[in-house]
Amino acid sequence: MKSRRYFVIDPGFEDFDSHHSVVGDALIRDAERLKKEILVLASNKLELSLKRYEDKIVPFFSTPCYTNNLKPLPADRENALAENFMEELRKLFQVYNIAERDILLIHTGFSHLYLGLAQFVASIGKQASPKLIVCGMFDPGSRNIKSAEDILRFSWFVKNKLSLSYLKQSAFPENTVFATSCKEYKVGYRALVDSPVDVHPAINYQPSTDQNVSKNERKRLLLFVGSVKKDKGLDFILQNIAFLLSEFNGIDFVFHWNTNSPGIRDFTDVEVELTELSNRFNNLDLVSGTLEKEEYERLFNSVQGVVASYAPSSYKHKTSGVFWDVLRRDNCSLLCSNDTWLARESLALGESAYFFDYEDIASMIRAIKEWESHAQSGVNNDSSYKKMICKPFSEWVFSQF
Repeated sequence: MKSRRYFVIDPGFEDFDSHHSVVGDALIRDAERLKKEILVLASNKLELSLKRYEDKIVPFFSTPCYTNNLKPLPADRENALAENFMEELRKLFQVYNIAERDILLIHTGFSHLYLGLAQFVASIGKQASPKLIVCGMFDPGSRNIKSAEDILRFSWFVKNKLSLSYLKQSAFPENTVFATSCKEYKVGYRALVDSPVDVHPAINYQPSTDQNVSKNERKRLLLFVGSVKKDKGLDFILQNIAFLLSEFNGIDFVFHWNTNSPGIRDFTDVEVELTELSNRFNNLDLVSGTLEKEEYERLFNSVQGVVASYAPSSYKHKTSGVFWDVLRRDNCSLLCSNDTWLARESLALGESAYFFDYEDIASMIRAIKEWESHAQSGVNNDSSYKKMICKPFSEWVFSQF
């Protein structure tokens, strides 16, 4: 009898500067260690690197994951993408002779991908369907409309309800695992599928490394990190960074500027400005370019605080990989905007985070002063929820079925 194979369905994996790469690398690495057979099917836009697991990552899908600036698609466009994805799955099954003993994992997706998967599974029948691990990474939406901002979330709820309930009906329940990334989302996804929904570990998990915490008496605060996006409060930080550097001359600020991030096109002169500031102030450490995994880990290990000045309009119901990177470090605290998922999740986990009002410099200063005055980060390692979130995602995946 042939061994079970794992197929990671990841049309959003378009480059190596995203969580898709982190998840893929971890799954491949741990599959090799556990002697499991795995293949990551990525976007056909992905350009393979010799540094990566070239034989385990296949550029395959033309159907996009990210569309319409994360807003719901018109019905005709949604259906067209779903149909295209269904046909690509059909081709995938033919090429690799995927059978009912195999496992399909989709860890990042939107309703058009779930719909295409549901249509394909329905077309081949339950008996021929492989086992499915379906993770809802994004906000499931809301079935309640209490204000104007809920209209968009209600639209997402309806689209997700149609696609995921169809998927549930198309496969055997014992062969399908539905999961999501936090307790807050779990409530919404249970309403969508009317079935048990697990909370899985953070998908951007990295194995523990020697933290090499700086013995310097000066605290280090990571002011910006990751992909370049306006809704991460970048304009506000850039407008106020010189003031913060002069106001807190006893703190060493660190600024990561990813020159390979697509969003950098909206900030063409920033690297020059940041370089000038790093020459002018001795408490600014500028880190440029894409960071390899080890470099990224060392960066987080070197700081005692991370600022997430994220816009509530985008992050009120949106998770954050930076949040989870901070969470698994005992020596690091989060400083984040009020009225965001990050703030609520910090409270739910009992973490001693520091909150400020979005784009309010006085409020941010108060939060930084409070963080500066505390000797250590307030961690809650007794939380069973936190322990589960901080486990390896790949360990959870390979323990299913």
